[in-house]
Formats: sequence, C-alpha cells, structure tokens
Amino acid sequence: MVKRKGAPVRTRRNIQRYGDPYLPKLDAGEVAVCQGCRAVFRRRHWTLDEALYARATAGAGARQTTCPACHKVRDGYFGGEVTLAAGPFLSRHKEEILNLIRNEEGRAKGLNPLERIIALSEKNGAVVVTTTNEKLAQRIGRELRKAYQGRSVFRWSEDTKCLRVKWVRE
Repeated sequence: MVKRKGAPVRTRRNIQRYGDPYLPKLDAGEVAVCQGCRAVFRRRHWTLDEALYARATAGAGARQTTCPACHKVRDGYFGGEVTLAAGPFLSRHKEEILNLIRNEEGRAKGLNPLERIIALSEKNGAVVVTTTNEKLAQRIGRELRKAYQGRSVFRWSEDTKCLRVKWVRE
C-alpha cells in the first residue's frame, strides 16, 4: 500500500467493548456521597474532598450511595492483579516494596478515588496485589520496574478490562 502525503491516517481507537456493571445509575447533575469512603459524585466525577463532603451531607440534596470502588472491594471484583514472584530479593526488601505499592495507591487515589487496592496476599512466598482497575496495576508494575529494576510482564485480557502484571527480580 502506497501512502500519499496528506492522506488520512488510520488510527486504532480505544473503544470500550463492555459496560462496567459497578458504575452507578446517576444523573449528570446529581450529587451523591459514598457511605463507605466518603467520596462525592459531582459533575460526573468521584472526588475525595472533605469540605465538599461536609457541604453535600449538610444539605438534603445529596443522595446516599456506595461508590463503584467500595462495591468492587466488597465483592472482590478486581480489574488488575500484580504478582511479585518469590525470590531472595523479594524476601529481603519486602517491606520497602509493600510501602512503594501503598504509596502508589495513595498517589493514584489522589487523582481518582476509584483506584484502590482490594487485597494484598501472600502465596508460597509470592505477593499478590489485586486492584479495583487495570490502571493502578499498570502503575504499580511500572513503579516496581523503575525503582527496583527486574522485569515486569503485562498481560491484558481481550474480553474485559483486566490486567495481570508479573514482576520478577532475581
């Protein structure tokens, strides 16, 4: 195929092929507050703002609900999974690595309160971190590779928005 100068470029669009069952059925102008984490839904976005939460709960116009992240944590529905392979490096630096993961969750939650860690578990010396969405798992995998080198392998699923990351360092 010959490309001509000025010809339209065909790009692949990131088209969402599924609907998230955890997104609430709220109107764009509606204000809602989460009973669990105190997040506020306003102008079609969830935010963690204590002053906004206090104003929203003081008036009678805010709807009490549960945010999608709290639903996913309660149901154990994960969108990302990060596996830290067992090895001598992980056993020596486990606390530092877990602190890095928690710090990355805090940073991500500051931008989007729906990005959270569901669980941190240990299986046969390996650490498994499950997250509410794929972007937090991706951020954790990148930060581990940047801070501690090693190798991060990212596997995206085809049918749903799910990411499995495996980080290995000998």
